Amino acid sequence: MGRPDILKISFEFSSKLGVRDLPKLDQLHQSNIPGLYVVGDLADAPIIKVALNQGYEVAQKLDFPQVGEADVLDVAVIGAGPAGIGAALALQDGGRRYRVFEKEKPFATIQNFPKAKMIFSEPRQMHNAGNFWFEDAKKEDLVDRWERALDDRELVIHQPEEVVDIKKDGDLFVVHTKVGDEGLGEELADGDFAREAGAENRYRARKVILAIGRRGSVRRLHVPGEDLDKVDYSLRDPDDFAGRKLLVVGGGDSAVEAAMACAEAGAAVTVSYRKDQFSRAKIGNREKIEAMIAAGKLKAEYGSVPIAIGEKDVTLERGGDQFTLENDAVLVFIGTKLPLPFLRKIGMRMAGEMDLLRWIWVTSFALLTYLFYVLKAKKEMFPFGPDHILGFVPGMLQVDLGFRQVDAGFWGTVVYSLFILVFGIKAYFKYPSLMQKRRYISLIVFQLFFLFGIPELVAPFIIDRPWKVYALTVPWPLSIWSVIDAPSWAGGDTGAAVGWLLAGCSVSFIAVPLYVRYQGERFCSYMCGCGGLAETLGDQWRHLAPRGVTSYKAEWFGRIILFMAVPVTLLILNDAWQFFAAGALSNAKAFAQHWYGLMVDFWLAAVVGVALYPYLGNRVWCRFFCPLRAYMELLSRWFSKIAITANDKCIGCGECTRFCQMGIDVQRFAQRRETFHNGNSACIQCGICIQVCPMEVLEIGTRGDDDNAAKLGPAGHRLGPGFKPKKRDKRD
Repeated sequence: MGRPDILKISFEFSSKLGVRDLPKLDQLHQSNIPGLYVVGDLADAPIIKVALNQGYEVAQKLDFPQVGEADVLDVAVIGAGPAGIGAALALQDGGRRYRVFEKEKPFATIQNFPKAKMIFSEPRQMHNAGNFWFEDAKKEDLVDRWERALDDRELVIHQPEEVVDIKKDGDLFVVHTKVGDEGLGEELADGDFAREAGAENRYRARKVILAIGRRGSVRRLHVPGEDLDKVDYSLRDPDDFAGRKLLVVGGGDSAVEAAMACAEAGAAVTVSYRKDQFSRAKIGNREKIEAMIAAGKLKAEYGSVPIAIGEKDVTLERGGDQFTLENDAVLVFIGTKLPLPFLRKIGMRMAGEMDLLRWIWVTSFALLTYLFYVLKAKKEMFPFGPDHILGFVPGMLQVDLGFRQVDAGFWGTVVYSLFILVFGIKAYFKYPSLMQKRRYISLIVFQLFFLFGIPELVAPFIIDRPWKVYALTVPWPLSIWSVIDAPSWAGGDTGAAVGWLLAGCSVSFIAVPLYVRYQGERFCSYMCGCGGLAETLGDQWRHLAPRGVTSYKAEWFGRIILFMAVPVTLLILNDAWQFFAAGALSNAKAFAQHWYGLMVDFWLAAVVGVALYPYLGNRVWCRFFCPLRAYMELLSRWFSKIAITANDKCIGCGECTRFCQMGIDVQRFAQRRETFHNGNSACIQCGICIQVCPMEVLEIGTRGDDDNAAKLGPAGHRLGPGFKPKKRDKRD
């Protein structure tokens, strides 16, 4: 993470780093445009079987309360990939009027895969929606079976006919299309539409399902000569390059696999990659291509980029130096771009976009958070100070319960606990895995019993200072008061003061290290009160965690606060016990106690940490400022056993990274099959990355395992393949 070079200037601090842009969708996959739904890769379903099922399920759930006009389609499906075909199957099974519009041919992306590429029917336990055959097969066999299935099922597919615009007309959509160069086939039933090449048609539909995928266009090199016929952006048959001098540009799995396939087919392959190693490729591909390079079967020009392409050569640049290679063909694999111009044209919003309504929501949430914590912390701050407009409110909250007097602090804890209970129950049903259910039960129980019920309701009947119970459940340095007490505070009872000191120190300096040894930083995601609110109320914003080098460096602020907590604690203890120059240090103690309490306990831990949930995710306090997490991280880096391991099945969908609330680039570890732990990340072992992975790549394991297979215990029943958290409309 580059933590040793903390002073190096960089500005990588964004929730969009390392993940794919997505449209703003609700739980039914409806976009911000009512009646327009998004499925497939564009809706975060990059697996073929998952996309097929997602299209089927979304179409199956569409509601049509009234019978439509005869000349109006119930649904226009845009795109004939797996998701679009899945939607068509459901619509046909449901007797709906529909048409599928495809600008190229059905399953065009799959048909562009390299020759004889194996397509795997994963996840294995997921059924095939609509009784549509899908088993492991070579690309050619799969496409052949599917094309025959389309004919047998008589799906209504217009191809090649490109949708160029979608407009709203009252309650209906008007779909504008343009017929491709080959014209529409005669096999389509007669209808009120033009068939000839270049013709423009308009169709009215009650609803639209967008299944166009993410491959709006390939990323281009933007260098002279890239429009030559020798340059291509996909590989269909490696044999086409046998005996030719081939340059492959890129360093991901597509580039690496293409380079190896062409080299094995007899091409003289050179790979140009801008980095110094194939860090983006799967470990299996990386090891294989490195072995081929070592054996002289192909060449790699690391740290280079093409700057010009000629008829018989290419010019590369590395570190300011240019050199030319003889060349017959170029394959470029540097990624694709979203079809953003089309999405903008039809009015679709992307997730995370900041507009006026979101600014109002973020600002309102921050204001409500401030008001709540001013009351809960009993601060005489605006607007609840004695001379302020709402200065009467704190007095109203002072109530005699019979067994104790309570104030705003008590009621704040009640509301806080209710938030964790209500949103914890919501999360419990949202994540059906056993691991997540246990985790949310743990958070709810710990808050209701150990952070509210016992100290606030039970302890007052048993001891004189019930708040001291928090010393057992809120360790130092999260609460510096957990290791602070004195006879003068205990009514002159030295034994009681020493006892609470020993209890607090035992939890903080014995129990916490022992827990960290075997469970890492799981306290943050299983028991902590701050973490409890983050995991429940804040769960809907976990995807907003900032990523990038700057965000990782910012985690050092927690260590700074940890180191600040030490002298503050010692000054207060010294003053309480009158150990050393207490009088001379009295002002220093008062200054430190006041400002630490105000800035750390109130502003950072309470107001800022929660107020930024809808903007920077649910772990701002925990990740960047919490001294307890910093303390546990130092311990965990030293001797913790727990880790998360990866197998070789990562497909680079990015779901693990997207839902990591600590901003970890989980996909990078998964693609490299690298174990990640608290020696190389801020992981709090919540396990969400394990659950949202559609390929079962990640698993809880033991740090230091060479085979990435040893387990500390079951990771729980995984979510169903293609799982996506519900209520996606509240993500941003």
